[in-house]
Amino acid sequence: MSTRSSLLKRFYELIDYGKSIPRYKIDSSLDNLAKKQKWETGCLHLLDRTFGNQSEYFKSFSKAITLGNIHAHFTHGLAIMEGAKEEVEKGFLYKIEHLISIDFFDSIIEQAKYLLDMGFKDPAAILGRVIIENSIKDIARRENINFTDKIKPSKLNENLWKKKVYAKNVWRMIQAQIDLGNYAAHGSFNKYDEDSVRNMLSWISDVLFTL
Repeated sequence: MSTRSSLLKRFYELIDYGKSIPRYKIDSSLDNLAKKQKWETGCLHLLDRTFGNQSEYFKSFSKAITLGNIHAHFTHGLAIMEGAKEEVEKGFLYKIEHLISIDFFDSIIEQAKYLLDMGFKDPAAILGRVIIENSIKDIARRENINFTDKIKPSKLNENLWKKKVYAKNVWRMIQAQIDLGNYAAHGSFNKYDEDSVRNMLSWISDVLFTL
């Protein structure tokens, strides 16, 4: 199942679940109160994952669930979830496309880890470099920063830092991993070891994909 399909499935599940919770006597029923809290937590998690916690959807839903009137609480919350679902269905949002690319690159990382485990550190490092290059291009597109197809990863990384897309320490981290990938791509295999490649692949999953 694709990322968009799995997100839509979850939106439908939470919308249906929210509609099934009784609007009255929630405070006097521990079971209904627990369902309400479960629904709110699930919705916030999904909105954060899909749009980010600074998005209007996340902020509006957070505000809606503070409403004292339970009927308004659910009505507004469900309306926000419906609107968010429609955005996912139309596929207009960058972050969803970013999640899809992450799914794709995750499979490449698994291939790289397999190669590394089999003792092939050099092709594993080259795959890591490919992911890094494409990921920072993805970030540049998100920020509407123009670049040519032939731009070097180091130059694009520098441009992203100068445009204040991320801090200098992030630029340094990315550049260090680009350098490792360049060593592999240019045949300088003695300039890094298996541990360096393993750290690179972990860094891609834990840090790069969160930028």
